[in-house]
Amino acid sequence: MTEKQRTIARAVEVRGYGIHTGEPSVVRLRPAPEHGGLRFRRTDLPGAPEIPATVESVHSAHRETALRKGEAVVRTAEHVLAAAHGLTLDNLWIDVSGPEPPALDGSAAAWCDRLLEAGSVAQQADAPRLRIDRPLHLQVGGTRYDVLPAESGRVSATIDFDHPLIGRQSASARLDRAEFVREIAPARTFGLSAWAEALRERGLALGATRENTLVLSGDGLEPGQELRFRDEFVRHKILDIIGDLALVGARLQCHVVAQRPGHRGNLELARWLVSRHRGAGSSENETNEEG
Repeated sequence: MTEKQRTIARAVEVRGYGIHTGEPSVVRLRPAPEHGGLRFRRTDLPGAPEIPATVESVHSAHRETALRKGEAVVRTAEHVLAAAHGLTLDNLWIDVSGPEPPALDGSAAAWCDRLLEAGSVAQQADAPRLRIDRPLHLQVGGTRYDVLPAESGRVSATIDFDHPLIGRQSASARLDRAEFVREIAPARTFGLSAWAEALRERGLALGATRENTLVLSGDGLEPGQELRFRDEFVRHKILDIIGDLALVGARLQCHVVAQRPGHRGNLELARWLVSRHRGAGSSENETNEEG
């Protein structure tokens, strides 16, 4: 049975501070019409310019996914996009009163909570899907992606960090609403305390705190922090992949396997998949990749 497009039933708000800018912002998540897609709107700027959450809008992939349309920019878009994608919301308007959505606790859990609180409704149009019929492979620097045929969406990832608490970790999750909320959404962003000064000199992590970031010292976590999962680090990388692949604009019917993923590679993969999705041009909005 063909699945229908979905949006939320009512508007909800989220407040907080951006992890990179440190600036306060209010996000209003609103229902969107069929084929409206995922779309940001900078309500603090003249004319409230809109920024579609598409690969064409990508502005930066350095330690975040930033989107831009004209002079309007939205930074660190990936966590709210991961929540929308993980909850199979095809159409959602995201009004933000500043350059960056709130970091909250550094995961997508609170975004999911608010979206679930808003409820969801099925719409009349069929949901766009991207289906892969034979294996595809993409290498981006030291990152490799394999996209494999599957009956439903799944994302797997492996990371390898030279840190005693991380090392080599692998995890996998279906693109299933309940599994995403339970296993992936609570995984928080992380960074080494040794990175802090260099990041701030580049205008990054200005709002990072122990409340929104897992901070790694030389041999473990900073005092007072505890992991939610033994492999929370790789689970957060899966969260980022899901958020970045929301820019494809379709539900994924394939298995994405990532080795050493990062935003740059994720977004190259999204562009690559979009080119095939659009190239299919089928009336059912499916992509059948033949090679």
